[in-house]
Amino acid sequence: MEDIFSQLPIPDTQEEFKCNMNWKDQTGTKSRHPYVHIKRNVYLVKRKRNYVYTDTGCTGCSSTQCSEDCVCRVQCISCSKACRCSKSCKNRPFQKVKKIKLVKTKLCGWGVVAAESINKGDFIVEYVGEVIDDALCERRLWDLKDQDARNFYMCEINKDFVIDATFKGNYSRFLNHSCAPNCKLEKWQVEGETRLGVFASRSIEVGEPLTYDYRFVQFGPEVECQCGAPNCQGYLGTKPKIVFGARTKRKTGLELSWGLKRPRSAMKMLRIVIN
Repeated sequence: MEDIFSQLPIPDTQEEFKCNMNWKDQTGTKSRHPYVHIKRNVYLVKRKRNYVYTDTGCTGCSSTQCSEDCVCRVQCISCSKACRCSKSCKNRPFQKVKKIKLVKTKLCGWGVVAAESINKGDFIVEYVGEVIDDALCERRLWDLKDQDARNFYMCEINKDFVIDATFKGNYSRFLNHSCAPNCKLEKWQVEGETRLGVFASRSIEVGEPLTYDYRFVQFGPEVECQCGAPNCQGYLGTKPKIVFGARTKRKTGLELSWGLKRPRSAMKMLRIVIN
């Protein structure tokens, strides 16, 4: 890591890590950033499994169909083959995605809208990409910076576990930011494997854009927010505005940071942490 940064001027100058970041392609062209469409994560590092969740199954559920109050569901653990649940058990997200559609937006580049009605709490789509470690993530970040790239799709789940949808992914990579989102990201254990899902935080109608809160923390130039929500922050990285009559929500633990002057790790420059 020291060898990488020794080639960069940042530690010895006052220059910040600057990028013309729009997070989605906002060039106005009809084409989108090329990528390979995949259905499941592609591991470029050794796959780690937690066999505790695959061998024990449900521990405190009294029914053959888990409810929202079941311990496994509250802990975001999908029912596995070891569970006594029936096939109709609804605690098996990631098996069936919702119908969604990729569209070109006026202000936010490419986006995704619902192609069917979605209920609150429904699983919509899995966030997939290449699973890489911190070292490879660091190299990719600096490569993108040198290329003046505008699209970044990296999610840090755990140490040395980063999902990078830059080169391989699905439509989840095109979900835009909103200060009043209708979706949220959740980290689940599925058959011992850690997977990241997009879930509806409220009911969503057909044609409604799917968004989640990037919870962006800005250390460099300000990035204007184009979400248009009544409580829009104006710029990514500022505190949300308080709107009369609106409910305040507790923090989800989703954090993203970019542009530290003295980076000790690339993950401090681009980080999404899912609790």
